[in-house]
Amino acid sequence: MGMFDTISVSDALPFTAEMKELGLDINNYQFQTKSLDSLMDSYIIQGGKLFIQKYKNEHWIEGDKNAKNFTDRFGHIEKEEPYLEPVLHHGEIYFYDYKESVQNKWDCWVEFKAVFTNGVVDRYELVEFRKTDNTERLESQKKYLEEIKEQENKWYNKYFLYTKPVRWFGHRVWYRGWHKLGNVCHNLSNKIF
Repeated sequence: MGMFDTISVSDALPFTAEMKELGLDINNYQFQTKSLDSLMDSYIIQGGKLFIQKYKNEHWIEGDKNAKNFTDRFGHIEKEEPYLEPVLHHGEIYFYDYKESVQNKWDCWVEFKAVFTNGVVDRYELVEFRKTDNTERLESQKKYLEEIKEQENKWYNKYFLYTKPVRWFGHRVWYRGWHKLGNVCHNLSNKIF
């Protein structure tokens, strides 16, 4: 899979009649692309030109080490005042998207190509459009989730619920007993020698 960039296109894309029938002709998609730097940046094609979204202020916020929530203990970058910076790109940019359960029946793969000449879009092309029935995917996904739940239940019931007395004995009596005996032997050896 790897890293990618996101790209939004406000210009008209060459949607087919079948894509329009499925309701996929909306220009507010966020496509993925690996044709650019693949640094998780956001790009926008607007008015035939390519822009990258940047921020005037970026600063590090330290995490709270005493936070109850695990994710709040880590710091993060806070970005303020976004702006668009033009990118002079010459070449092709392939961008794609995968939509699940379109009209509750289809899974669709859409891939376009934008050809840039001296920083301006020369043309858009539809590279690939594939629609597949999602019945098989939904059935296998349901089966997979049921198997995971079944395994979790088996694991929990088998190893945690029924072995609680054994684990208590092992930790409280066996482990602590041998640990204390080891400490006594160590203290005796220090006093003798």
